[in-house]
Amino acid sequence: MSWLDTLDDIRQKDFTKSPEKARDTAARDVINMASYACAVVSVSPIPFSDAVLMLPVQSAMVMTVGHIYGRKVTQADAKELIVELATTAGMGMLARQGIKALLPVVGALLTVPAAFAANWGIGRVAMEYFRNPGAPRVQLKKVYESAKSEGSKMFSKERFDAFRRSVSFKGKPKAEEEAPAAEGKKPKSGKKKKSAAPKLSKTQKLVEVDFSKKLKANPDVAEAFSGIMHLVLSGADGGEWTIDLTRDSEWISRQLRGKPKLTIRTAAKDFVALVNGEKNAQMAVMSGDLELDPMDLDLAMKLGPLFR
Repeated sequence: MSWLDTLDDIRQKDFTKSPEKARDTAARDVINMASYACAVVSVSPIPFSDAVLMLPVQSAMVMTVGHIYGRKVTQADAKELIVELATTAGMGMLARQGIKALLPVVGALLTVPAAFAANWGIGRVAMEYFRNPGAPRVQLKKVYESAKSEGSKMFSKERFDAFRRSVSFKGKPKAEEEAPAAEGKKPKSGKKKKSAAPKLSKTQKLVEVDFSKKLKANPDVAEAFSGIMHLVLSGADGGEWTIDLTRDSEWISRQLRGKPKLTIRTAAKDFVALVNGEKNAQMAVMSGDLELDPMDLDLAMKLGPLFR
């Protein structure tokens, strides 16, 4: 069952005899789901696109919150009400879009916690609006500012990743079976054959040879990052690598060692597509195909020259 199905089910329930505390709890659960949905939408790299994509999410949220408090709200009414409630947000949305305009490649990811907090604020304003009809704008503004701060503390990367994985995206690959890398066969007994170096797979060459060349060509990247990165690639031709940028050379080794400043997780085939520019990084993050742990864009941006 998707989160939208959950909202539909909630709108079928009768809350007329529910105490206020139960209604508030149900409304907060709805707002929480919608806020994570808006956080996922905010990954879109196109400025102002999330404002359009969030509207159906927020409309469903407002309709459901209204139902919980005994107010029938149509989809058309919900859209108008969202615009009205959003005016209490001031410049929050424009500030997030400004980040996207300046950093079109990774800037969208910076808006994820902000999008959650902003929608949490709007949802809490909707709660106040339905609980206290006729509440003055000044009061709603105070509710928004307080709730946005609350939402910033509530955001969880773990819950964001879990929610993102639960969303169905067209073209999202199924779980891939782990396949060990092919190993060279031992020569038959008899004549001794000269041992040849094992042939690198496509992914191994990309990580161990091409990345090394890029690191050598961009010494400022190692200096700026100055730490250990773990690369975990799943599926066929996958593997684990440590990229130690505290060293002067021989940065890349197989297996995970040391305490990383950043861990990158994705499928091997997706990694190849990302490096070759065949896959969009924002959509990969949005669909859960690419994970950054921690989601620290300052660190990720320092590695930018290696992915060009």
